[in-house]
Amino acid sequence: MKLPFSLLSLFAAGALLADPPRHPVYEPDGKDPQGRPAATLEAGTKPHLTPVSMRQRFGRDALSRVPIPKRFTLGFRGWRGERVSEQVLIECLAGFEEVRLDPCVLRTADGREIPVRLDLVRYTVGAGVLFADILDGDAQPSLKGVVRPLVLTVDIPADVAPGEATGTLSLRVNGTPLSAPVALTIDPETLPPPREWKCHLDIWQHPDAVARWHDVPMWSDAHFALMRPYMERLADAGQKTITATLIDEAWDRQTYDAFGPMVRVTKRKDGSWAYDFSVFDRWVAFMSEEIGLRDATVSCYGLLPWSLTFAYHDEAQGRTVAPKLTPGTPDYEAFWGPYLEALVAHVRGKGWEDRVRLAMDERPDALFRPALEVVRRHAPSLKIVAACNAPSAITTDFDDCSYGLNICERLVPLAKERHAQGKFTTFYVCCAQPRPNTFAHSALAEAEWLLPAAAHYGLDGFLRWAYQSWTEDPFVSQDYRPANWPAADTSLVYPGNRSSLRWEALRNGVETFEKIRLLREKAARLGRPEALEPLEAALGAFTVARGMGPDCPYEADLITLDEALLQAAEALR
Repeated sequence: MKLPFSLLSLFAAGALLADPPRHPVYEPDGKDPQGRPAATLEAGTKPHLTPVSMRQRFGRDALSRVPIPKRFTLGFRGWRGERVSEQVLIECLAGFEEVRLDPCVLRTADGREIPVRLDLVRYTVGAGVLFADILDGDAQPSLKGVVRPLVLTVDIPADVAPGEATGTLSLRVNGTPLSAPVALTIDPETLPPPREWKCHLDIWQHPDAVARWHDVPMWSDAHFALMRPYMERLADAGQKTITATLIDEAWDRQTYDAFGPMVRVTKRKDGSWAYDFSVFDRWVAFMSEEIGLRDATVSCYGLLPWSLTFAYHDEAQGRTVAPKLTPGTPDYEAFWGPYLEALVAHVRGKGWEDRVRLAMDERPDALFRPALEVVRRHAPSLKIVAACNAPSAITTDFDDCSYGLNICERLVPLAKERHAQGKFTTFYVCCAQPRPNTFAHSALAEAEWLLPAAAHYGLDGFLRWAYQSWTEDPFVSQDYRPANWPAADTSLVYPGNRSSLRWEALRNGVETFEKIRLLREKAARLGRPEALEPLEAALGAFTVARGMGPDCPYEADLITLDEALLQAAEALR
């Protein structure tokens, strides 16, 4: 496929992915929230490896307090096509000078090689304290502390034969060699590629943040080249929507970076309107054709911005103006009527009309109602997507609607009815839900727990803002200044296309959602609903009341679900 930017731009973007000099890569000093006492290990204990749960975080100065095993095997198990991960702690009482990781490869009985990705876990500040989150290859920004988590990740090939694959993890700590055997059990079931997943995943993108961090002009060739790996990571999690902004700042400047307009609106001197869709077109084409989201819907925000201000260039005044326009008034329709008609004509010409949605975020019915009247008069073919606090007579008719986690119990009959109509019903979490969530202070297992909850309630998926709406420097701190949002509320990955423990946990949850769906479909096809009884019983723990409670055992629930999934898969073979 021919790319719309030069190879020179690609090389420049590749260089920029390594953080520019003005963004030094280091780990902040700070209070460790998990200061487990070092007295649990005898003085003089040599550097060693300790296997621990992938669903837990470990502090930089927090020794695991797990008995040091003389022998252990790092064990994985998963379906073909699934991503599986394990965590091991590198513990060194004397402190770290250097960690060197050797390549790790697993080999099947027939000699096939499966690579293992190795990521040292870095720390940043969230809620005022250090928390482990950043997955960063073998980067060694400081290696402070006496603990360094290491994550091993395997993408199991979809065409590999079921069975076992084995290898060895080898590394050196301060010159001391350490090693551990690694074993992967490959189940016969197959998870399809992410583009075929049915989970309706809607994670909002923020292109402006990428341009700011990497210090390149918005919508330049370099900007698109830099966005490619971030968006490929998003697509690899099964993303189903593209976030677009029809106006400047649909969210009233609530994040560090603005959300700029993708359409330039001009009011000519004669009172007519002109619309430049060139940025919108390039963004949608980029995400659709180059990233692979060809069937993704395009959520166009702007009809009901939080500030109700609408910026455009006024030729007569020779400047940008931003009047406040209230839905239900003639001025509001005078602005949006021609705009919507031009939008419909444009996306129809591009072949995108059936994918484009007018998107709104947490607006009351008092605003929805008059705005939708304008839509019906000027763009009746466009469907609506919205995040809402609760269902209403208006929102239940939207094509794609996401409701707050706290009302999931009420959504079951509605979701079933809407699903039969081909409409999507999901839930979302944001700053308003203390738990379960994906904050810096959230238990790591919470992120994974969210998607089985969607499966339990028969919902179509999950929505979260935002993918990479970064703070000023998320390597230094995920805390907002001023404190608009809980730490790490608005980003799930890091600059330089670095993943996070939270992102991988959420992605694991999406895979679990898909496995549940596939097993349910297989049981129905075979007429064997009884095979799913243990699975459905395990899913019964994933309720709002339990999940939002202060003592929810998220990890224990997930372990029970893992066992039930294994049992169901074996019963249906």
